[in-house]
Amino acid sequence: WIAEADGQIQASVTLLPPMPADNNPVMNLGRNLFRPGSFEDGSAAELVNKIHEFNAEENFMQVVRVLASDAAQQALFEEHGYVCIGFQPFKHLHRSREGVLFYVRAGAKGLEQRLPMSESLPQIGELCTLSLKNCGATPPALIRDGVTGYPLKTEISFQDADLEEYDLWLLQSQSDNPPREISGSFNLGFGYMRVDSKPHIKAALGKRETKVVCGITFYYDEHDRCARIVDGFATDDLSMGAMLKPATLVAQESMNAVYVEIDILSSAPRLIKSAEQLGFAPVAYMPAFHTEDGLSTDVVKLVKLNTSYALENTSLTEKSEAIVKIVDYNFQDQKTGIAIINLLRGLPIFEGLGDGELRKIARLFTQKLFRPGEKVFKRGDSGNEAYAVMRGKIDICLEENSAPVASLSDGQIFGEQAFLDGAERVAMAVADKPSILLVMQRNAFYDVVQREPHLGMVVMRNIAMDLSNKLRRANTAIKR
Repeated sequence: WIAEADGQIQASVTLLPPMPADNNPVMNLGRNLFRPGSFEDGSAAELVNKIHEFNAEENFMQVVRVLASDAAQQALFEEHGYVCIGFQPFKHLHRSREGVLFYVRAGAKGLEQRLPMSESLPQIGELCTLSLKNCGATPPALIRDGVTGYPLKTEISFQDADLEEYDLWLLQSQSDNPPREISGSFNLGFGYMRVDSKPHIKAALGKRETKVVCGITFYYDEHDRCARIVDGFATDDLSMGAMLKPATLVAQESMNAVYVEIDILSSAPRLIKSAEQLGFAPVAYMPAFHTEDGLSTDVVKLVKLNTSYALENTSLTEKSEAIVKIVDYNFQDQKTGIAIINLLRGLPIFEGLGDGELRKIARLFTQKLFRPGEKVFKRGDSGNEAYAVMRGKIDICLEENSAPVASLSDGQIFGEQAFLDGAERVAMAVADKPSILLVMQRNAFYDVVQREPHLGMVVMRNIAMDLSNKLRRANTAIKR
């Protein structure tokens, strides 16, 4: 659709109506270009009005992506009943990489009722409340369900597959009645201008022993240099998180994707939690964006950035700024303790945790400086703290002035055994040279474990395996 005045095209929009078999009942407005003069002569407003007339009979939900730097276009859509429901930084390469705002204009259905939301998803809750308020809908009730994510590490082997093979296993999985959790089959456009390019969709299948139990599809957008998760399934209650983790790693390490995005149904809190554990952050809450068997479900768009985040090149209206502040806080929070997270990622005690979980652990640590000869703890002290060496060297000694029985340097953790139960220290720790230690309080750790059982299980398992290996080595030494 174009708006023309005096022989010159002033504005254009491409309409992408829902496909008949699509579960996403939304009409996408793409390639939205407006000359500055179109806002002044009324042609921009007239074009948007014509789109509304065209949509009057079907009354689809409409969504449009507007550059965060384009305040005039934001104001145009706000004046015509569109409301901001999300902000995705670095989404599109336009003249440069720019953030995008999601605006929707509600249709006739889908906003009346919705399922309760898990109280365990606070990052989603704030974005959900404001988005639904903007749409004139009532936020969902909160339930205290203690939801946890899927395990990120299970006994599954993965293999590449073609799309036909994936579709075959997806069809066969229907006999197990797997829940629908991902809603991304509509999101196959390339770039800000929605370039007409057929995506090369990659598929992977996960096997437990000889049985296929899960699968996932995703593709790489060469225009925006990002990866998008399209679909997934699991026939059990374990495998979806374990499937998402390697797909995310492939996108990050093999494709060099600037970001990975996934659209998850709000009715799938465990997968949302798993995505958060892997370092995804919510960027948009999309009301009634998925319909199945006549029932509407909200969709949460989550993004994992693989680049340094900074909020820049924005020119926002008052209404869009409120949404941007929520998303910006989520990403600013992710920047906290990056150096600590990088250190923790290499420690065996935290093996198997996703970036989001490591971030929760990193917040528990404080830094302390120890001078040469200064005691970290003495024999007989209570074991209320665990330590990681960020820089320096720490000697473990059984007595004053005795030779060290062990020495620990950068990236090593100590004091974790007494940390488990608060028992007295059986040795002393002394700084051999200027050292920076990361210190974690036992009570703070257990508070997190109460809220994040999967995190606690992984750490406890790793500590148990470490202790088991030490006992085996000791037994072998005694036998000799």
